[in-house]
Amino acid sequence: MPAGKTRSTASSPPTQRVISIVELLVAAPGPLTSAEIADSLELNRSTAGSILAALAERRWVRRLPDLSYEPGPALAALGRRSTEAEDDRAWLDRELERLADRVDCGAALTTITLDHLEFLAVTRDRYTVGIEAGARIPLLAPAGAAIIAHWGTARQEDWLRTRGPERRAEYRAVLATLRTTGHCVWKLESDSIPNLRVLSEVADHLADHPASKELRGRVLAQLAAIGGSAYDQRTLDRDIPLAVSYIGAPVFDSGGHAVMELQIGPLRDDVTRPERRRYISELTAASGRISAALDSLPTRLP
Repeated sequence: MPAGKTRSTASSPPTQRVISIVELLVAAPGPLTSAEIADSLELNRSTAGSILAALAERRWVRRLPDLSYEPGPALAALGRRSTEAEDDRAWLDRELERLADRVDCGAALTTITLDHLEFLAVTRDRYTVGIEAGARIPLLAPAGAAIIAHWGTARQEDWLRTRGPERRAEYRAVLATLRTTGHCVWKLESDSIPNLRVLSEVADHLADHPASKELRGRVLAQLAAIGGSAYDQRTLDRDIPLAVSYIGAPVFDSGGHAVMELQIGPLRDDVTRPERRRYISELTAASGRISAALDSLPTRLP
């Protein structure tokens, strides 16, 4: 195969030729002439010239005075944006790791995309095993409550209808709690936790098997179906140990819109009142840092 030539595929040949030229110019140690590009990729010289002219018009390549070509400013801008996006993701990952270290449990940052909950960043812990950044699960109440609490009434009602009518009053109270306190503390039913761990381990195992993508999606959907009960403030203020599965808080953009939910997952049966207060303090401080950073990140998230 000539240097720089890409493997042929069943996709559009014209598209493949454009991609091959761009890849060749990016990988080349210096500018290349139209003839050198055509010969290297085994293209008709007239075809290569037409493609280069179109790319130059859109500033994807630059034509030099000696009639050779090099990557253009539009392509360089895309590269910078990609690097900035990676830096933004790395910053979020570091912020979650910092939070996880301070509370000694897993952490996750999620957003809502249409009718799914999407994980933007996660730490590796029993709370998040089987879940990686980019994973999406069906949006079923109470998932995403910290975001939904600050959306419009119609969207909240749609969210509430993802569960049976028997729990809608309870989840409405959860939304009210989140608007009042800025956080919510959840307890999974005791018989749900073993199922959570088994399903998480299965999802983690299937992540290494691309052919099992559909099955893994069904497992994640089962994870989404595991609900929980939220504590009211009066119970949280009691000086007794409580079972705490996870705690969520919203993340706001500069316009005051809830765009993400930050969660930690202690998954403990005996969390004292001082420990609960520390968990909440660390969580809300981290959500505040992420909120403050959103406006300054070069790439808008989510």
